[in-house]
Formats: sequence, structure tokens, C-alpha cells
Amino acid sequence: MCAYVLLVEAIVLPWALLLPLAGGVGTTDLARAGLIAGLAICFEELSIRTARLRNRLASYSYVDMNSVWTFGAAVVLPAALIAPLCVVVIGNTWLRHGRSGGYRIYRQFFAGTVALASCYLAHAVLLVEPGRLPITTRPASVLCLCAALAGYMVANAGLLHTAIYLAVRPADLRSLFGSWDDIALELATLCLGGMIALALLRSPLLAMLVIPPMYVLQRSVLTKQLEIAATTDAKTGLLNAATWHQVASVELARAERERYGAALLIIDMDNFKLINDAHGHLTGDDVLKAVADCLAEEMRGYDSVGRFGGEEFVVVLSEVDEFSALTISERLRVRIGSLQVPSRADDSILTGLSCSIGLACYPSHGTDAETLLHAADAAMYAAKRNGRNRVQLSSARLTV
Repeated sequence: MCAYVLLVEAIVLPWALLLPLAGGVGTTDLARAGLIAGLAICFEELSIRTARLRNRLASYSYVDMNSVWTFGAAVVLPAALIAPLCVVVIGNTWLRHGRSGGYRIYRQFFAGTVALASCYLAHAVLLVEPGRLPITTRPASVLCLCAALAGYMVANAGLLHTAIYLAVRPADLRSLFGSWDDIALELATLCLGGMIALALLRSPLLAMLVIPPMYVLQRSVLTKQLEIAATTDAKTGLLNAATWHQVASVELARAERERYGAALLIIDMDNFKLINDAHGHLTGDDVLKAVADCLAEEMRGYDSVGRFGGEEFVVVLSEVDEFSALTISERLRVRIGSLQVPSRADDSILTGLSCSIGLACYPSHGTDAETLLHAADAAMYAAKRNGRNRVQLSSARLTV
């Protein structure tokens, strides 16, 4: 990883040092650079608390708003001013919240190098002198700007995510790139950067109008992150117990209103303590994640899956009768039994996992979440007593 980082910096930094010496910078260029830097600092001060919270909630992939300013600079500024502008913008970001958030300066330095490389690529793609980019609706002009935007996004993602992969080697490569929401946010910031560039070329003071939508966008992203943190289980990515219970209650109320069947499953992993004792709790967490992924893949988009606690999972099946619920439950049991999970304690592969599933159906075993949970829980313990690794239908019947 160190060799890769040094290689990228060795390629990019000489350009950052030599291009400012090339000259060709006019008074208008300096004014534009100053306005971009001023707006970046102003926005950072206005949104500093939001940015710090987003930093704390982020995993590998964290999309900041700096590409609004750096991409705008790549479009309208001469190459000589791109590096100084990036130093001001990214350096200020690190000083204001990156340093307090535990970001090492060498990491921020590499992130700045990647942003600079992305700017240079976007600048090179423009094919025309950036300061004279035509403000027209001609297809050639639009395609030119879109190509620069795509070049910036690809270079930034490719260089940065390669470094992250080499550093942490995550088992799930999708975690490197974040969610589709993260990608959409990056695209939105680049589009705002293009709007700033066009404003600077036509009427520079109009560039100030981008700050309010950026502020709202930053807060809306934080709201989404907080919502996910509050409703999902951190280990498995499924709904947490409280959120699942609320969703289940709503779904059962809908079943009563629409007069269709539903079912509730409690899935408990058999002998899970033995896995933790033999292979360690980290391997146990990997097993839970594998089971969670299995459940998410097997369920329909409108079924609700959650982690109930420990090694227990819960599912609400919508629009099913008793026979369909039993068929789905048996399919889940077989699928979980086929899972293979690498052990972190040695080079072995965990196989032969099993689970006991308790099943209760609406309305025959209950009409509300609490009653169905009690019935499914009793059925699950009956499955344990009868030898484990089986599906047990509740014997309780609703009496009117």
C-alpha cells in the first residue's frame, strides 16, 4: 500500500510544483480563485457541526463536499492555480474537522493528491482553454463538461478506493464504494461544481447561490445516516429489534385491513455458543452476517427481516398462507445449512450450520405482533426440544 501511495504522489506532485511556475495567470483568474476559496471556507464554517457528525458515522466511504470547489476550479482556472486552490480548500477542511475527527495528516495529504490528480484529468479533458469555456447549449459544450465530470469522478474513485482496498482488504468490496446514495451524492456535488464554474464565467456573484442548496444537501445526507444508524443492527445490517417490531405491527394491521394472510418466523441458530468458543467471537459475527445476508437474499422485497438479539432473527412474511409459510421456512432452513463461513481462528471453513425455526401464522395463531411472537417463540423452543435443525409450526390456536 505504501508503494502505491508513493507512486501516485510521485506522479502528481511534480505537476503541482511545476505548473504554478508556468505563469499565464491573470487578474480575473486570481479573482475567481479567491472567490472559490472564500465560498469554500464560508461553507465549511456554516456546516462544520454537520460535517463532523457525518465523519463519525462514515465507514470506508466518506463523500465530502469539496469536489464542488475543486471541480469548479478545474473547469474555470488555469492549471497553475488548481494546486494552490486545492491546498486551501482541502487544508482548511482538515484543520476545521478532519484533525479533530482523528484523520491522520498523511491520509489527508494523499486524499488531496487524489483530488489534485482528478482536477488535472478533468482540466485536460476540456480540450479548450477553461477560462473561455463557451456558455452555450451546444451539444459539444455539454458533452465536454460531462466528459470532464466523468473523468474527475472515475479518477477520484479509482485512485482512492484502490488505496483503501490495499490498506484494509475488506471482505465485501461493495463497502469500499459505499451505497448508491454515496455515489449519487458525489455526482450531485460535481454537478454543483459545474454550476459554480458556469456562474463564475458568466456572473461570478451568482456562485454564492450554491451555498444554501449545499447546506441543505449536507444536512439531508446526515439525516439519512442517522436514520440508518437508529433503525439497523450494526453487525448484520438488518432492522434492529425495535424497528422490526414497529414494521411488523404495521404489516399485521395492513393484513387485517386488506384481509390477507401473514406469518411470523423466529430463527435461532443452533449451538451458536460452540462456534464462539471454538472459533472466536469475530467468526461468530461473520456467521451472523452470513445468515443475515442469506435471509435478505431469500426474502421478497416487501417482507421484513430483523435481528431479534444474540443469534435470533425474526421475519414477517406478507400475503402468505400456512402452507406457503412452511415452504418458505423450510427453504430458509436448508439455505442456512448450506452456508460456508471461513474461520478467523484457523484456515478451516465452517459448514453444517443449522437453525431451529418457529412459525406462527396470522390470524390462526394471533392477530398482533406480541401474540404471534409468543406463539413463534414457543414453537421455536419446541423445535429445539425435538432435535433442532427443523421448522416447527405453532400449536397455539386463537380462541375467540
